[in-house]
Amino acid sequence: MAKEIEIEKKYKVKRLPENLEKYEHKTIEQSYLNKGGSSIRLRKFIKENEIRCVFSKKVRVEKGSIEYRENNIELPENIYQDLLEAKEGRTILKTRYIIPLEDGLKVELDMFHDFFEGVCVAEIEFNSIEQANNYKIPDWLGEELTGENKMTNAYMATKAEDISEYKEYMI
Repeated sequence: MAKEIEIEKKYKVKRLPENLEKYEHKTIEQSYLNKGGSSIRLRKFIKENEIRCVFSKKVRVEKGSIEYRENNIELPENIYQDLLEAKEGRTILKTRYIIPLEDGLKVELDMFHDFFEGVCVAEIEFNSIEQANNYKIPDWLGEELTGENKMTNAYMATKAEDISEYKEYMI
């Protein structure tokens, strides 16, 4: 089981970077097994011919923090499929692009599909809170969305009712 602290911020995407397809990318299916509290999620990563399934718990270290503790356990695909029967709401489907930045950082650009077709957000994982608070983001990213509950995948999967809630996040 992998356990780590992540320091991350989420941003609105003003425009897509040029030649997006040249960047590493994968498809992610993400479902939730609970409502509220910590995020208990099932994730399937699909990259070319490789499939990886993960049971994951992600929780904010403290209220209002940008630090998260994440625990992941690899699952066989048949167990993943069995656990999907317990999901709440919809399965989120997105393509994640990994876009390198300076200082060894990277943007994880998520382009959503199905119910959320056209919605696009980006996250940057930082090495420290100081770096997160002082980092100058690329000009193709916009306002910070870190504290917006409706922009969490858990909310999108279990509570979002109308795509019109997300028009301002569409590319």
